Amino acid sequence: MSRLSDSQEREKIHSYLKTLGKYLSRLEVYESEEVLREIESHIFDAIDLKEVKGEPVDIDSILSGFGPPRQLAEQYVSHILHGTPPPPGFSALEVVKRGASKGLYWATAGFGYGVGAALILLAFAKLLAPQHVGVWSSANGNSIVIAIVNNPLQQGEDVLGMWLVPVAVIAGFLILRLTYSILRVFRGA
Repeated sequence: MSRLSDSQEREKIHSYLKTLGKYLSRLEVYESEEVLREIESHIFDAIDLKEVKGEPVDIDSILSGFGPPRQLAEQYVSHILHGTPPPPGFSALEVVKRGASKGLYWATAGFGYGVGAALILLAFAKLLAPQHVGVWSSANGNSIVIAIVNNPLQQGEDVLGMWLVPVAVIAGFLILRLTYSILRVFRGA
């Protein structure tokens, strides 16, 4: 199909957005305008993508990719008024969302499981070398050091003593359990 002139392209886009706007009338004016700006942005992004790839720009096929205006409006109205998931099909947004979700998932897993495991290992280290592992208060209580040291006398007073073992095990287990629960929510989302 031959490339449409710029005025014809703009008219088809304007007509699509105008029809979409009619079906968004159940929303507040500012919400409707926001949806229209978002859709317009996606349309122009799709046009730019076609041009960058060197493919012919067919406005009709791009607009049909968004679906009929009424159906698209119903999905947005339902999303805004009832909290249903937003309309699918915006591949650029879905890729970013997936990437952010994966990154957040693995960062949460690494941090949560790392801290939980470190606390449990700290408890076992306290059992193996009680004089060298602990929580010390130094500088008259102005700082606290959790460490494994060669010379504990220089660190100050061991605040928890052997109580570090159950405290670290319980805290480590709770952090592991919390991390597991958070990751289950991420997987379900």
